[in-house]
Amino acid sequence: MQEIEAFNQRLKSQRRTATVIVGSLTIAGLSLTIPLWNDSVKWSETLYCFSPNHQPCSREHIKRGISFLVDRERRNFTFDSKVTFLRVLPEEDDSATMYGVLGTVALLAAYGVSKSLTKSQEKAIHSQLSLLKARALENDIVVDNHLDLTQFTKAKQSEVTKQAIARDATDTIEQMKTEGEKQLDHINGQLQGELALKHHELTLSDMDKQIADNRLSTAENNRKREKISKPANDGKDINQESPSELLKNSLIDALKSHESGWLWTVIKAVKPLWIIGEQGTGKTNTSVAVGLVRKYCLGVTVFRIADRHLNGANSKVWKLLSAKEKADNDSAIIEVLQSTYERRLERIGLDLDDSQAEQFLLDEFTHLKDMDEETVKKFIKSTFSDTRKAKERFIGVTHLGTNEAFGDGTAAMRKAGSILIEKFTADGEKPLSRVVVKHGLVDAIGNKLEDVEHTLPSWFEAFRIYQHFNGKLIDFEN
Repeated sequence: MQEIEAFNQRLKSQRRTATVIVGSLTIAGLSLTIPLWNDSVKWSETLYCFSPNHQPCSREHIKRGISFLVDRERRNFTFDSKVTFLRVLPEEDDSATMYGVLGTVALLAAYGVSKSLTKSQEKAIHSQLSLLKARALENDIVVDNHLDLTQFTKAKQSEVTKQAIARDATDTIEQMKTEGEKQLDHINGQLQGELALKHHELTLSDMDKQIADNRLSTAENNRKREKISKPANDGKDINQESPSELLKNSLIDALKSHESGWLWTVIKAVKPLWIIGEQGTGKTNTSVAVGLVRKYCLGVTVFRIADRHLNGANSKVWKLLSAKEKADNDSAIIEVLQSTYERRLERIGLDLDDSQAEQFLLDEFTHLKDMDEETVKKFIKSTFSDTRKAKERFIGVTHLGTNEAFGDGTAAMRKAGSILIEKFTADGEKPLSRVVVKHGLVDAIGNKLEDVEHTLPSWFEAFRIYQHFNGKLIDFEN
């Protein structure tokens, strides 16, 4: 408050000083301009008679003007012919002009002083208000901190007081107890201590059990790895192979040993593979499993996959393949079929070897013929005739294996140029291990086999095969 009062006093003092100065200058300015308002002749003037029609000069024709202005007008012949000069009136007060100028300067100075005072005090008031706001905020912060500190101090003091009272009460109660009660408390304390010790031992026992389970799991994994790394019958030293080779060879051996190796024959075949079946038979999962085995065991990269459910129900299983190109809608799939047809012709012209082979997996093929019959027809013929030379390992999934899906006139090509596997389900949800190889396999002397019953291994599932090569081995024996 004292600072505000001192500030107000300073402003009042400035206003008083400015008022005196402005008042003095105003009075002086007005006083100096007084001579300008009387009727005296302040400049040399000329008295003349103005008669436009050359009439006799009368009183109303007599006029008066400043001499130098009248002399300038006399240069005009018309003016000079109508004017009769009477006489020149000399100056009566030659200082009136100078006093008028000084009075004007004094009045302007008064205005300047008033304006300067107004601006300076406005700035001073604004600065003072900003300073007061900052100090008020600072005071609020100090008060808040002080209140917090006070509350914290009171809380701690209350806690200390409670503990002191509780300790005094405990001591008082202990002094009031009998010898029997003290002995009973001692026994209870011993029991509680023993109980806490048992809990501690139980915790340690659980930890030891967990450690033992971890060690047993590690030993089991090591045992599986040692089993995989045992010497094979062909006398090769597999212990010199890399871990990835061991995983690959163990999977290949399991495929070869399952039902005379029919599944391994299908996987390594260069013919197009078609998988058919009703909904719920696991066609997509089996196609991805075949693609993974070809990728990891045969080194055939997955170039392209196409499925209208690519980002829907089948998204998780498709992600296992990490394809370079994907198509997830009908229009994109039709474009892929056209692009694949042209790509096959280009690859045939390059005369590639098996190390440059690539995979193309196509799902939901059944309905595509209804969208673009010409493109699908051209693609089907190319699939049965060009994939081997183009080094393409094709896997197709459809619900039907008839002309309705593939088109008329393709039955002979399908039997001669592809492998067709049918899958089954008993309830429309869970796939069965049973499969029928409709055509594509031959016996030892080359005779074509049709409608051959087989089963898929219980471990032949896309996620388990992917995990086998990514840290979680498959136990083929169990």
